[in-house]
Amino acid sequence: MKENWRVIGASVQGVSHIKSGQPCQDAHAWAVLPNGTLIAAVADGAGSAALAEVGAQLAAQTTVNFLRQQLIETELPGDDAAWQTLLFEALKAARHRLEDEAQTRGCALRDLATTLIAVVATAGLAAAAHVGDGAAVLHTADELLLLAAPQMSEYVNETTFLVSADYLQAAQFSCWHGCAQQLALFTDGLQRLALQMPLQRPHAPFFAPLFQFAANAGAEAEAQLAAFLQSPRIAERADDDLTLVLAARSASGTVRGA
Repeated sequence: MKENWRVIGASVQGVSHIKSGQPCQDAHAWAVLPNGTLIAAVADGAGSAALAEVGAQLAAQTTVNFLRQQLIETELPGDDAAWQTLLFEALKAARHRLEDEAQTRGCALRDLATTLIAVVATAGLAAAAHVGDGAAVLHTADELLLLAAPQMSEYVNETTFLVSADYLQAAQFSCWHGCAQQLALFTDGLQRLALQMPLQRPHAPFFAPLFQFAANAGAEAEAQLAAFLQSPRIAERADDDLTLVLAARSASGTVRGA
């Protein structure tokens, strides 16, 4: 039976934005190719940016669209350097999309400021490119690994965004060789719950039930995930917007979610 992914994702308004009347400034996108390759992206619009929610949505969707087109039209990259080139080209494509949007709207590029994490997972590896905070975690057959680590800055709340002049110099790349069984991408609102800080180790009690949930995801899974992110036990520990994308390999050939 063909192996595929069960994928669910949700981006929800944080408590602070509910109180202030601001929209959810997080976004996510994903795709599963016919050959079983998973592509996913999450973006976190800067709270100070006037069009943060627009920037985040455009960055996430453009990244997935670019990688989907490249990976359908060409063979998979042959080594880590080629994967880094491909993923950094995806960051550039997202940046160019924001530049076009700023020109169309007649606004400053900084008005669309956002972070961005892009992940591609095949049967043989998982690779990530990352600008700013947020993280990606993968589950092997027997352990959790941090695939994309949050950017460590000298000052609290100092983050590099996709619109920053040095975004490519600050971008991180990582590649893990093996067959990831589950993956999670999330924005910084969940970092304190999902990672043991300051060591940045994935917090197993957080991920275990979520990965099990993703593996058995039904038709209402995305609504259930959104409800979990908006639940009081999460809200009392995280007041920022929250995004979580979960992916679990499945032997059923089923692809869940949007």
